[in-house]
Amino acid sequence: MKKQGKLVITQIKDYVFSLLYDNGNNLMQVSCDGGEKNILNNVYIGQVRNLMPNISAAFVEYAKGQMGYYPIDADDAPVFVDLERKPGPLKVGDQIIVQVTKDAVGNKEPVLSSKISFAGKYVVFDLSKRGIFFSNKIKWPELKEAIQTRYEDLGYKDFGFIIRTNAMHASIDSIFEEIEFFKNLWIATSDLRIYRKVFSKLYQAPSSYISSIRDGYHNEVGKIITDNEKIYNEIKDYLEVYQPDDINKLQLYDNGVTSLKVLYNIDRDLQAVLSEKVWLKSGGYLIIQPTEALVAIDVNSGKYVSKKEAQKEYLKINLEAAKEIAHQIRLRNLSGIIIVDFINMLIEENQQKLIKAFEEELADDPIKTTLVEMTKLNLVELTRKKARRPLHELVDRHLFD
Repeated sequence: MKKQGKLVITQIKDYVFSLLYDNGNNLMQVSCDGGEKNILNNVYIGQVRNLMPNISAAFVEYAKGQMGYYPIDADDAPVFVDLERKPGPLKVGDQIIVQVTKDAVGNKEPVLSSKISFAGKYVVFDLSKRGIFFSNKIKWPELKEAIQTRYEDLGYKDFGFIIRTNAMHASIDSIFEEIEFFKNLWIATSDLRIYRKVFSKLYQAPSSYISSIRDGYHNEVGKIITDNEKIYNEIKDYLEVYQPDDINKLQLYDNGVTSLKVLYNIDRDLQAVLSEKVWLKSGGYLIIQPTEALVAIDVNSGKYVSKKEAQKEYLKINLEAAKEIAHQIRLRNLSGIIIVDFINMLIEENQQKLIKAFEEELADDPIKTTLVEMTKLNLVELTRKKARRPLHELVDRHLFD
């Protein structure tokens, strides 16, 4: 059985970092709170300020003076605040319930949606769906059938749920406790529109360190350690309500001799994650350069390679790079379009070996990541779903100066 790792949560200046280490103390994932107020996944009463039919979108003011971009598609079903408002196309002045689904990037406004969703440890509530759905990583037909049968007996017809990969390690009762909780949460949130004014916040999404606890694979985290008493109490309160089975994993680190940051070399690890250069054991290295449009990753041999053994050496370096790139993508929370420029290989069989190995490494990512293709220029194109903003956008590059 795989040994469980540790989730270490600590504060550095104005930032709270959540660092997931495996059982060998290798850093696997980082999330961050701080620097600026987080609005991702919050739910508001917004007001339509402008309609853009040519791009099938609207601009909605979700907080006083804060505008968001609201895409409109064929199955869009806005939740109007006015209960007497008949269903139909949006109009300027309409008040609707919206959720922030993407943070602002550069000069672009945050993206809003009426397709409200709430994520739990085992399930995701989805207002835009009807019925029960399953993560592609759940392969057990018996589990699916048991959940499907029990769900149908509940008769929930106005929304749907997605069963997450974590549910494979949970009891059926625990899964349905979450389903019931989120059904009631949506009803309570929806009912608030009657009593609240426009621009009111109806739901505050949990901080990223709470999300890290919630979203961690059930068998991935054996300990949750923090040296901050306030954070400890917040996590304790959360676990007691939502994940009581995990309360024994929580520890408050209090050691007057060695700080938590020194014990886990946190400053060093974070500086490495924020650096654009990543060394490989072979002597090669990666250059990771995020831009507004995409993330470019360049693989370099880094040392002299003899012409006689060149293709063999290039395959070795590329395979090592593929494993490290999959790790770095998760570690830095990179998303969107990612272009990887591996070292060119002339042998087609070696190219196929690389693509197969890369796909296997990417398959371990809990966030949906797709290897699209290798282009004619030998560039590998990936896409990764955006769950939260990447680390480099959240943290001041001069944090450790």
